[in-house]
Amino acid sequence: MRERKFSLYRKDDTEAYVSNWTILGYVLPSIGIFVILMAFITIDPYMAYWVTLLFAWWLVPIIIISAIVLFFKALKKEGILKQCVLRCSLINLLLFLFLVFVRMPLYNCDAVKMAKHYDRKTEQFDELITYAYSPSVTQNPHELKRLLRKAGCLSIDTSNPNYCDIEYKRPWDYAYSYRIYLRPMSADIYSTYLDKSEFIPHNDRMVMMFGGGVTGEIGFSYEQRQEYRKKYITD
Repeated sequence: MRERKFSLYRKDDTEAYVSNWTILGYVLPSIGIFVILMAFITIDPYMAYWVTLLFAWWLVPIIIISAIVLFFKALKKEGILKQCVLRCSLINLLLFLFLVFVRMPLYNCDAVKMAKHYDRKTEQFDELITYAYSPSVTQNPHELKRLLRKAGCLSIDTSNPNYCDIEYKRPWDYAYSYRIYLRPMSADIYSTYLDKSEFIPHNDRMVMMFGGGVTGEIGFSYEQRQEYRKKYITD
């Protein structure tokens, strides 16, 4: 009689086992995408973009294409290989959505957003300015940083006795700032800001400023200025 062999494992189960090196090869492109996304999230997204463009422009397409090809190949597999690739892909998808819908909007700025922020935080700005112009022997750097965070800003320059410049946002080499006068501006001073694209006066004490870098505009765009006029200026 012919002997029959029995096993508790099915043939498909034995084929599902893969080596750790094989799994690593499948998820390596996903790890590369994870590193890139984390760079965009944890540091300035615009800086990460330019650094990637300058030094890794040839590598990013290879990583993305490899990740897509291996993702679809993994879908035909079973077991831990498929699970690892799917989980890595899900993590990267969530990071990408966080970058697009949460992180990037934090860096996007325009004249209307600046005006809304100032109007909402006017008391915090005044508190910051009062403290910054107090005698230097009574100032505490930690308190100054706390007041800056409370006003939602980055730094303050009080070198001018008539006004201070408060930096709001700095995406890459651009700078969005407020120039706030200690006393209301005269009509002559106010008018000097009207013809310069890098300034938009909001009221008799505050002027919004935009400083562009070598890679962009030197002032607020025409579209931004028009949008601000529609929102805040009435004839």
